[in-house]
Amino acid sequence: MQPRPTAPYSALVALALCLPAGPARAQADAAYPARPITLIVPFSAGGGSDVVARILATGLGSQLKQTVIVENRTGAAGNIGAEAVARARPDGYTLLFGSMGVMSVNSHLYRNMPFQPERDLAPVGRIYDTPHVIVVGQQSPLKNLPQLIEQAKARPDALTYASAGNGTSTHLVGALFMHETGTRLMHVPYKGNAPALNDTMAGHVDMMFDQATNSTGQIQGARLRALAATSHARIPDLPDVPTVAELGYPELEVTSWTVLAAPKATPAATMAALSAALKKTLADPAIKEKIRQTGGVINYQDLPSTTEFVNRETARWGALIQSAGITAN
Repeated sequence: MQPRPTAPYSALVALALCLPAGPARAQADAAYPARPITLIVPFSAGGGSDVVARILATGLGSQLKQTVIVENRTGAAGNIGAEAVARARPDGYTLLFGSMGVMSVNSHLYRNMPFQPERDLAPVGRIYDTPHVIVVGQQSPLKNLPQLIEQAKARPDALTYASAGNGTSTHLVGALFMHETGTRLMHVPYKGNAPALNDTMAGHVDMMFDQATNSTGQIQGARLRALAATSHARIPDLPDVPTVAELGYPELEVTSWTVLAAPKATPAATMAALSAALKKTLADPAIKEKIRQTGGVINYQDLPSTTEFVNRETARWGALIQSAGITAN
């Protein structure tokens, strides 16, 4: 029987076994990415965000020469998935498909959030925007945006607008509309976008400030009438729908947007590599066409510009939410 190693010998063996790990880890970090990357989508599989995220993951994987795995972590209006990224190791291997709500809105709606986007997440780059359309049922007497504003001013709280729920983009865009036009509408929150849109088509509510990705098919099928698009330019699939700026209301220009984000302390070199890969991905004609088909509008911005943009949006929506007294309840 061999004698049992003494404590000093055991310590030396352990130390020897550990010696290669330091250089190997340093080499792996220097060769980013050296293993698959996880892209967390804080919304359900099969939805609009998930579809675009999977298109993006394919493109990023090609640019980074690594697999990018999409993982759906849903709940709490996206906060559960975002928190998972905020608490992940800041090494570039866990990323967030960060919506406007997660990055700029939720912190103003939910008390005692276990993380703060501004403190715990770092934008890598802006990916795409989703315009909203101001829609009414096809049977509605409202034919254009000036008429809608005129009616809303003449009859405060008489006209109703549907949303997918308190604090959603379809609610907030309506609140922005009232703030900028000096009107008062009656908000009718639903449990999800589909029932809100159905009741708008049926005329049970007067209008909706819906995302174009949800409404385009119904507009093209003459079940909804679009009075205006809130984007800077006309929506390609809805070329006959004027923008709010064209109609004289540039202050109503707004989109729902999505950025790629990472944990806050991710190394600068890794962030730069991700931003460069994102830029190349979004410039790929095949990727551009696939995202266009979802109704999204690619709007790439680099890391510094995206950081400034998210900060401005956070301040903008925070001020509106506070002045309108909006809560998530």
